[in-house]
Amino acid sequence: VDAPVTIAEIDAAVDECAKLKQGELHVLGWEWEMGLYDLMVEAAKKKGVKLLLLQIPREVMEAQAASKGDVKFFELAYFAVGIKQPKKQTVQVELADFASPNMDELIPDDIRSKIKKWSDYIDFWAIDWDFQNDTFMQGWVAYRTRKERKLPLSSDAHTYGKPGKYRILVKVIDIFGNDTSQAFDVEVK
Repeated sequence: VDAPVTIAEIDAAVDECAKLKQGELHVLGWEWEMGLYDLMVEAAKKKGVKLLLLQIPREVMEAQAASKGDVKFFELAYFAVGIKQPKKQTVQVELADFASPNMDELIPDDIRSKIKKWSDYIDFWAIDWDFQNDTFMQGWVAYRTRKERKLPLSSDAHTYGKPGKYRILVKVIDIFGNDTSQAFDVEVK
């Protein structure tokens, strides 16, 4: 509960499954090490193990929701970004894709008919331009409001004080409130 699920922990569990010839592993977690999804699902597949990473929802702590069966575990979502350097020492991030395996089964038909593209599943996204592997420091944010339903898919440009290697953390919140984060290392010139 007090620490994210790490790549090393999942790798050890996948190795154990492969050794025992177990073809599937489900991992439940509150928080996840950054960039874990991409690395682990493919690595597990190569070892012959289907890996499902499931987010433990906040509702699990509510006795009433749990007793009514209202607690739903979501597979971790995935998103892709493009990172551009339009000018010297400047970086811009563009959301390129978003997918969550559970969306279609959880969305009522009347709402599903209104969803036209992958970005309709996103309510909010934010960027920490210099993530230090600790606290997320929101340096840029975009979100929908009731009046403005359009979500920008490209961030404003961010200029760094000096060239160097930086870690950018992008956080996406979907329409169910699920949080997916990925870290990207960039070299700013």
